[in-house]
Amino acid sequence: MKQFNLKNKKIIFIVNPNSGKLSNINKNKIISDCFPNNPDIFFPKNANETSKISAKAFKKNQIVVACGGDGTVNLVADQAIIHNGIISILPFGRGNDFAKFIGIDNINQFKKMLINPTILNCEYLDLNFKNTKKICLTSVGVGLLSEAAYRASKIPLFQGILLYLVAALTSFINLKAHSYIVELDKIKVLNEKLAILVAASTPFAGGGMHIAPDALKYKNKINLLYAKKVSRIQAIGLLSKVMSGNHLGHPKVNNLHIKNCKINTNDKNFWAPLVYGDGEHLGNLPVDIKKGKKRLKVLVANNENSN
Repeated sequence: MKQFNLKNKKIIFIVNPNSGKLSNINKNKIISDCFPNNPDIFFPKNANETSKISAKAFKKNQIVVACGGDGTVNLVADQAIIHNGIISILPFGRGNDFAKFIGIDNINQFKKMLINPTILNCEYLDLNFKNTKKICLTSVGVGLLSEAAYRASKIPLFQGILLYLVAALTSFINLKAHSYIVELDKIKVLNEKLAILVAASTPFAGGGMHIAPDALKYKNKINLLYAKKVSRIQAIGLLSKVMSGNHLGHPKVNNLHIKNCKINTNDKNFWAPLVYGDGEHLGNLPVDIKKGKKRLKVLVANNENSN
């Protein structure tokens, strides 16, 4: 992989003040330790401000480091795709699934990137809702994935896999399958009660769970996984297999690779229409999902040239 020259490149840091457990003072200290040359550090008040600061920086050909969790990275990456910019990540969130995927899920790995950087061109998902468009860098889904992500956002004590494990187990208390209509490649239509439906671009979700171990098998294709109605005992067994990525052979799991899909529901249950991805509520059904046409340029450590 070709080394990227950071010389004469302006780098700014956009920090989510609410992500993770670190105080903003400590976040500031970590950034200054990694990048001691008086870095430009921004603490946006909301998602809209994050997007505006990112867009302004990319228009100036500056590199933006997203300092937060998957939700913060999503916002910065969206603007990088629009403006052909370059991002990197300093993981301050509680899940950090995309950071894990690119190999920067701790501070030392970020420091290695600064010493020996290269550009990784990443795929992602394009999501078209009725009134808005979003992207997803990891996995987007409905059913149990959405309910667990929602519950994880309300749990303050944990992070990583433990956070999503607790959230998933809590979701099992009132375990239900919801009715979904899923159009696959504009040919095949599923009309089923599903416990979970996930469209993945990268393998990790839920703080490091291998929810889609086959996600990278085919370029430009979505890895779609779904499970029909399961009992609580079956759900717990499936969850234990998801931890290590050994769930694809389970008789309740369907594992497909498709170019696009459309998901809708007529179910009036609160949880059924919620669409979550990158740890955030991205919108409500219906949604069209496909791979993004452009690539997201991400600075990572060039391990091929490392000693």
